[in-house]
Amino acid sequence: EIKKLTEGLNYTEGFLKSVQKKLSNERFVSNAPDQVVASEKKKEADALAKIETLKASLASLN
Repeated sequence: EIKKLTEGLNYTEGFLKSVQKKLSNERFVSNAPDQVVASEKKKEADALAKIETLKASLASLN
């Protein structure tokens, strides 16, 4: 279970980095439609929430 949670955490952190990289690119933010930018911001928020949940689950197992 710990291995599964750790893998999920690593994947989600990688995903979050890619989303944040997009959002930090001014050209992407200024040229993309508002709904696409909003979608990326939602993905970022969801990933952050999932990371917190996974960290809490890992902490409870350790």
